[in-house]
Amino acid sequence: MNDYDLQIQHNEAFNLAVEHLGMTRTKTDAFFDGTLGKRLVKIVPFNHPVTPLDLEEVKKELDARPEEERDIVVVGLGKEMAVEAWLEEWNKLRKQGNLLNKIEVIELRSDPKYGGFFTHEPAKAKVSFKNAPEEVEITIEDFISPTILERLKQQNKDNPLFQPQVSDWRSMVDSVMVDAAYDGEVFNITLADVPEKKNDLVEGKYVVKAKKGATVAVKVTDMLGEEVMVVKEV
Repeated sequence: MNDYDLQIQHNEAFNLAVEHLGMTRTKTDAFFDGTLGKRLVKIVPFNHPVTPLDLEEVKKELDARPEEERDIVVVGLGKEMAVEAWLEEWNKLRKQGNLLNKIEVIELRSDPKYGGFFTHEPAKAKVSFKNAPEEVEITIEDFISPTILERLKQQNKDNPLFQPQVSDWRSMVDSVMVDAAYDGEVFNITLADVPEKKNDLVEGKYVVKAKKGATVAVKVTDMLGEEVMVVKEV
């Protein structure tokens, strides 16, 4: 199974994921999709990575089930970086005895045990950094998402004369975020380039204030939710 299959053929991919994980499907539960051993499983829709909002929905469901003691597994293609901070805070509260349920996330792209669900060629970004006194100039020179290109190719497979040509890498990008003092753990947004209109493009060139010796991180998110982060000490 490839990326394109997962994005478009959701129902088939969902059933294959259930089989791949070896989970037991539970159709009587309106929220959770089944069980994996003694743990409840929630499969996040495959059109986006697991986000803190997905985990908040799990939390809301658990609040409505105060007697539920089973641990929770959230399954998705991947996860946003902010998910790690959310889980860390949740498990900190759990250790203090305030919460019953352990929550973990399985990424079908990269999990050591359950990964290998499909082949995936990751997106890549080429970013240059130019230092100036107390600031740094950032230029995204190129970005490519093999998944998006494959999706476009499949949409035009019946007309080989009109294969997709992406003339501007920015058309594949949903947003660009910059952290001018990245600590290697938490991504704090210094600058955000999120076009307001659907047809608008990101700028691709930015100037941010940064101290000498600081680590600058640039996070590029494509139209399918895949993130690429480039980090540079300036």
